[in-house]
Formats: sequence, C-alpha cells, structure tokens
Amino acid sequence: MENCISKWPLVGPAPAALCLCVISMLLLCLLPSASCTTCPQKCRCEDLQFYCDTQGLQAPPDGVDKGALGLSLRHNSITELSPDQFYGFSQLTWLHLDHNQITTVQEDAFQGLYKLKDLNLSSNRITKLPNTTFIHLINLQILDLSFNQMTALEPELFHGLRKLQILHLRSNSLRTTPVRAFWDCRSLEYLGLSNNRLRSLARNGFAGLIKLRELHLEHNQLTKINLAHFPRLVKLDLTGNEIRVLTPDVFETLPNLKILLLDNNKLSSLDPQVMDMWQSLGTIGLSSNLWECTKRILEKFDLQQNVLFLSKRKQVAYRKSHL
Repeated sequence: MENCISKWPLVGPAPAALCLCVISMLLLCLLPSASCTTCPQKCRCEDLQFYCDTQGLQAPPDGVDKGALGLSLRHNSITELSPDQFYGFSQLTWLHLDHNQITTVQEDAFQGLYKLKDLNLSSNRITKLPNTTFIHLINLQILDLSFNQMTALEPELFHGLRKLQILHLRSNSLRTTPVRAFWDCRSLEYLGLSNNRLRSLARNGFAGLIKLRELHLEHNQLTKINLAHFPRLVKLDLTGNEIRVLTPDVFETLPNLKILLLDNNKLSSLDPQVMDMWQSLGTIGLSSNLWECTKRILEKFDLQQNVLFLSKRKQVAYRKSHL
C-alpha cells in the first residue's frame, strides 16, 4: 500500500487508481485470514488463535476477533458460563477453559459453535451439566471433562455428539453411568472413566460404542465386569478395582482385545474357560491380586520365562509375555 501511495501527490484529488488501491487493502483486512486483527492486551495471538491464559480473567476479554479459530482461557478465574457466552464465534475450532473455577455451565453456553472440534473443561468445579450443554457441538471430536466434581451424568448429555472420538471423564465422583448414555457417540474411540466411584456397570450402559478401542475404568469400586459387545476394543484397563471373579461371557464380547489390565484387584483364581479366551492377548496385568497358587493355575500358565513373586499372603505379581 505504501508503494501505491508514493506514486501520487499527497495533496489534491486522489486518482482512481489510488482509490482502488486503498479499497483493496481495506477489503483485505476484512478477510478471516487477514493480518490486520488486533490482539487484546492480555493475550498472545497467532494467526487468529488467541491465548489469554493466566490473567485473572472472569470472562473472555474484549477485543477477541469474532473470526478466531482458537481461544485459550486456561488458568483464569472464570466461575460461570452464561447462555450465548461465545455468541458470534462461529469459526472457533478449539476452546480451552481448563484450570478455572467454573461451577456452573448454563444451557446454550456453547450455542453457535458449530465448527468446534476440541473443548477442554477439565480441572474446574463443575458438579452438574444440563442435558443440552453440548447439543450444538455437532462437529466436536475431543471433549475433556476430567478433574471436576460431577457425581452423575444427565441421560442425554452426550446426545448429538456423533463425531466425538475422545471423551475424558476421569477423576470425578461418578457412581454410575445412565443407560445408553453414550448411545449417540458412534465414533467414540477412547473413553476414560478412571478414578471415579463406579460400583457397577449396566450392561447397556455403553451401548452404541461400536468403534471404541480403549476403555479406562481403573481405580473405581467395581466388583465385577459386565460389558456390552465391543467389536473393536483393543485395551481394557480395570486396575485398582475390587473384582473377585471373571466369567467367560465377558470376553466373548471382546473379540479384538489385546491388552487387559487387572492389577490390584481381589482375584484369587481363574476359570479355565476364561484363560482359554486369553490366547490372542498380547499383554495381561495380574499383579497384586490374592492368588491361590493351585496346580490348576500353574499348569495353565507357562511361567518359565516370567518371574513369580510369592509373598506371605500368596500374592502373585505376573505380567504375561506370551501364552
């Protein structure tokens, strides 16, 4: 623009060419990819991505471009997300609100964010979310709700999230999951429910998760396994529960399971039919259980290339290298 202007006198009527030059530059600034966007004082900005972290903010700062592609408000003092909180930010693809003090998320807080793919609400103080919280986020792929204080999930909380691939719910206080809670999450590949207070699982509680590959249920209070059919599940982590018995029907529904972690449970014996179904597994974690080292178990497992630890309580620490 400077070169364009320098060819003409600075006084007198502006020639048509100069007008066109100026108009072109102004129009360029209106494009979403333009570099004319101003950056709020408390933010760092890179190509329509705004990082406004650790500033003591109680709401998104003024001056954030409505054409923003990403917005980070991590480590601030936000306590509530009100309806239409992000109205007008229709181009957002990621939004990070973790490590705030959010206790309340009102319905329609995320209205209009149809392009959002990544939403992080972890490490807040959320105790409950309305059924319609995420109903507008039809393109969401990653949702992190870990490290909050939720004790229950609304039955249709995840309704409409058909493109969701990763869901983190670890480190809450969930005691159960609603029937068909994840029914609409047909694209989900990773579900993290570790470090909650789950005591039991409804068999149809995970119905619809036909693409799930990893299920994390470690460090809950489960006493038995009761799972629906997971045709693609590769990893199942049940470490640190109170499981005493394994039944063969559980593994009939997990045809592609490769990693099974059952460390730190209360298993004392294994049904031979269960062990027959473990032939295709690559890794089994069975350490720190209450094994009775009977002849039947030792005949079934080839322990020649493993290490068997026996304590006074007859515990066996065993991680399978092969069967």
